[in-house]
Amino acid sequence: MPEFRTLAAAGGLLTVLCCLMAFVSATAGRAADEAVAASGPPFNVAVFVNTHRDQCYSRGYKAAAERLSRDAASEINKLGGVHGRPVELKFFDNEANGQAAIANVRAALGEGQLLAMIGLSSSQRGREVLKAIGSEIHRSRVPFISHLSISDDFKNYDNVFSTRPTQEIERVPVMVEFIKSQKISSIAFLGRKDAAYIESIASALKEKLITVPIIADHRISARNNGGDNVLDAEELARAIADLKANPPGMLILAVGTSLSDEVIYDLKTAGITTPILTVGRFTKDVIRSAADFGAAIYGMTWAALPEVESDRTLNVLGKGRPQDWLFAGEKVSEAPKWRNGLCPSQYSRDAFSEDNLRAAERGAAFADMVKLVATSAGRAGRGETIETYRKQVLSELTETYAVGRGAFQGTFENWSFHPDSRVRAQTPFIVILPQGIGRTQLTPQQFVRLNDKSLKQIETVYLDVDLIRTHGVDNNRKSFFAEFYLAMRVSDSITIDDIEFTNAFLDPRASRDQRTRGREISIEVLHPGGNSDAYPRDMRMYKVAGRFRFRPDFSTYPFDTQQFSIDLQPRSGDKTFIVQPPPAKLRNAVAESEGWIPDRQYVSFVDDFVPIVDAFTHRPSIVPFYNVRFVWQMKRETTDYYIRVIVPLLFILIVAYLSIFIPKSHLEAIVTIQITALLAAVALYLSLPEIDTDTATISDRIFMFDYMMVSLMIVISILRINARIVAIPWINQVLNFVHIVVVPAVLATAVLYLTQTSIIEGFDDLPGWQLLGLR
Repeated sequence: MPEFRTLAAAGGLLTVLCCLMAFVSATAGRAADEAVAASGPPFNVAVFVNTHRDQCYSRGYKAAAERLSRDAASEINKLGGVHGRPVELKFFDNEANGQAAIANVRAALGEGQLLAMIGLSSSQRGREVLKAIGSEIHRSRVPFISHLSISDDFKNYDNVFSTRPTQEIERVPVMVEFIKSQKISSIAFLGRKDAAYIESIASALKEKLITVPIIADHRISARNNGGDNVLDAEELARAIADLKANPPGMLILAVGTSLSDEVIYDLKTAGITTPILTVGRFTKDVIRSAADFGAAIYGMTWAALPEVESDRTLNVLGKGRPQDWLFAGEKVSEAPKWRNGLCPSQYSRDAFSEDNLRAAERGAAFADMVKLVATSAGRAGRGETIETYRKQVLSELTETYAVGRGAFQGTFENWSFHPDSRVRAQTPFIVILPQGIGRTQLTPQQFVRLNDKSLKQIETVYLDVDLIRTHGVDNNRKSFFAEFYLAMRVSDSITIDDIEFTNAFLDPRASRDQRTRGREISIEVLHPGGNSDAYPRDMRMYKVAGRFRFRPDFSTYPFDTQQFSIDLQPRSGDKTFIVQPPPAKLRNAVAESEGWIPDRQYVSFVDDFVPIVDAFTHRPSIVPFYNVRFVWQMKRETTDYYIRVIVPLLFILIVAYLSIFIPKSHLEAIVTIQITALLAAVALYLSLPEIDTDTATISDRIFMFDYMMVSLMIVISILRINARIVAIPWINQVLNFVHIVVVPAVLATAVLYLTQTSIIEGFDDLPGWQLLGLR
């Protein structure tokens, strides 16, 4: 019993020491990070969020805005804040109430050292706020970065901006150009009464569509029914009857996303076959209601392109911990539908679901605005007054980040603003739901905004890349060889000669023919389009082979997952186009790969820009471009690594461990075995292929762990025969306990961590792992 108590006490002492070391390490790291921003009074930033209590499950907008904004402020403060002064966020919940929104804005204006205000997304509440206290907001000169969709509401307040592309500046001009390109003879309007954004669209269309008559304008009343908005059935029936009796060339449907599916279903039931241009998103309910509709249905989107993922979103969520970005789907117990039994009992929460991604993007926009405000204020001098910092923020928004001059690179998107209207610059894409397909895709005609603010029509290229095989992956050169088929729909203006394979290796010594332009690729024409017994007449087929670059992340090597992609973009700015791939379920997911296991295939969209500065006038500008990436996510095969590395290292550790059972009188033999084990591990490490990376890989950490364990056993062996240690029996017992029990326990835990078994799930973020070199 005394020996057991001694060993238990020793084990407890060892545990306490490890925990103390972990705590001191973590605390010291936090103190070092926050020391820079520890002085000076804080700058306050007001953030307006919104709680909706009438939905069964939360949309997650508020949770995302609060969490990501706080993360952004914390990151800013760790880097020194604004000239050493921290940024402190003040959150105000409007709770979907106009009077609460007015009170919150007024309370925010009363905050001392208020640097900026962010938020306020409802056009109706925004109109109420500006009508009630717009003059107070304007007199304060506090930058107010809202999310309002109607620029006319704040055109007289030059310190109010919007992160949303507004109806008048962005949506309506594209609608007008699209209607003209379709040669529509007349249009009709069907929208909700008393909806601010719908009134704005209708009036703008009437003003700009001079040559296309509006033959009907129906406004339908809406009321709240148990948490849902419901259109007046009689008014809607009369409007549909009139549309059937006097069919227009196109119907503009603006009743809101949540009601569009019911109206489309009623139109279909009434036998109306007029093409529809809807002001709202294509939700699953809308697509379901539009099945077998007698005409095409069009809509608009700003970021979520059909069948295409956001490259930045996947890079942020996919390479980190997606569960950290889970916001949507929390149960709202007070929602009226729960009492009426109308709520679904289950909700599948997924970080990559459409609802959650929308919440993450909304929250990231709040975080981006916090960073933008801090970055802009930081360009003013140290020790200036709050008025000077506010003025600097306003100046940056209207000059540095003005459309065509510059852009702020955010988490998921780039941010530029129209200096005159102070709204976000982002031209929407036009989407079509064709008859009988049941899936949305980009229309053949799209529009981009030029430097003179006019719209230019560009083409959509319907294209697919079918990977045949990849091989010759070179970790150090960050390259791989790929062979694939490229199929594109026949176009009169865009051919493969107009496509640039941007990540193909460029060889300056290669002959620069029209197609390859010095790229290390070969292009074989299989079918140029037209009549063929084997290929569709409206398709062109090519076989492409060559060497391509990829951007590896070796932090988890050799248990890593890498992205191998074929990147495409227009070769010339004179022939700009955007790519539309086929649906994911129709793409060929089978590809041969040497040493890699295919995991996932997707297409991602990159909306980026090239910054340019005129060396003569010093005027900055940006050139936007579209890049489409066909991505194959693959896991590295690890069988060879286990056989060549893991198994030998385990045997080395076992041999070094068993040496403890050799009698102490043979100290030389014990130490010789353990040193030989250490040198064997070093030799094994040096024999492995070198990975050119600045980060420590898992392989590096495995060897570091092995070195640490063998060195620990050598130290214990030497201490056990030291005369002073031998004279203290309980220390000798502790050393025996550490070698016989603790060493194999630590080794077993490390193996469990490496294999990611469920036994240690949830403990991988503990600071103790850092002490073992595993984090």
